[in-house]
Parts: sequence; C-alpha cells; structure tokens
Amino acid sequence: MLKNKQVNHFAAVVDDVQSGPFSELQGRLDEIQDNGMTALTMRSILFNKMLDLHNVPDDHFLRNESTAKKLDDPSVLVEKLNNLGFVRKQKQNGVIH
Repeated sequence: MLKNKQVNHFAAVVDDVQSGPFSELQGRLDEIQDNGMTALTMRSILFNKMLDLHNVPDDHFLRNESTAKKLDDPSVLVEKLNNLGFVRKQKQNGVIH
C-alpha cells in the first residue's frame, strides 16, 4: 500500500511504556527542523545546555571550544567537567528534614 505514497514523516520509534513524552519531543524537534534549524545548531545548543546544567560560567574557556564530538556519549564531557570542578547538583525530591 505504501509503494505509491511518498512518506515524509516517520513517527519516533520508542520501546518504552512511557513513550508519550519521547514522541512529543520528537514532534517538537521535527517542527524546529522544519522551521530551518539545522541538526548542527541543535547539537551546539545541547552542548551549551550541558555546560549550563553544570554551572559553567559564560566566560569559561569551554564555552569558546567547538561542540564536543561525542555528544551521543556525554560521559566524556561530564568527566571533563567534573575534573575541572563543575559537578552537577542533583535535584532534591521530597521534603528536607
């Protein structure tokens, strides 16, 4: 049936019971790309967001480096940040006693 139809959009494939949020995120990312943002720009934004999460100052040398090559495995960047003294604070859930 699909032989004659051109398919321009594929739904996100997620093997998770909670796939709703992932599908929603995929839809948002598709919309962003459809509006002209490239994947490389998204990559750069994610890199800087990771630096934000680790409270790296705006004038730090890491902000001037090119985007990390291995964003698919951020453990290398997290280890580098931790070695430089930037440790992400864990979100506290519940009541503090």
